[in-house]
Amino acid sequence: MTKDLSWQPSSSIENIYRRAALLSAIRRFFEQRSVIEVDTPTLSRAGVTDPHIHSLATRLLLDGAQAETFYLHTSPEFPMKRLLAAGVGAIYQICKVFRAGEQGARHNPEFTMLEWYRPGFNHLQLMDEIEDLL
Repeated sequence: MTKDLSWQPSSSIENIYRRAALLSAIRRFFEQRSVIEVDTPTLSRAGVTDPHIHSLATRLLLDGAQAETFYLHTSPEFPMKRLLAAGVGAIYQICKVFRAGEQGARHNPEFTMLEWYRPGFNHLQLMDEIEDLL
């Protein structure tokens, strides 16, 4: 009799620990630079405007009314830019994002994204920061 192992995680335990260490290192990197971690909404009433990226939609029943369509974010860009416009300063976010039409052997419709903004930095400073992070 073959054991059904479909309940097991698709990642190795070793990789789960590696991922946790990586996320901790990223958070330390930004903390040392006084970049604030933010957490923005995952659902929105509008999908992405980029014609090459496709949002995943869901229907929600709100207050017993007719179901409304909401979209899972493809990136935290828009709510993070709202925070920037409000004057929050340097920010980053590590979050799950969702994209339809990107599933395959090396692509999953749900993945983790790191996005950050550094008001006042020019492209050379951002390139240096990326190098430091990596």
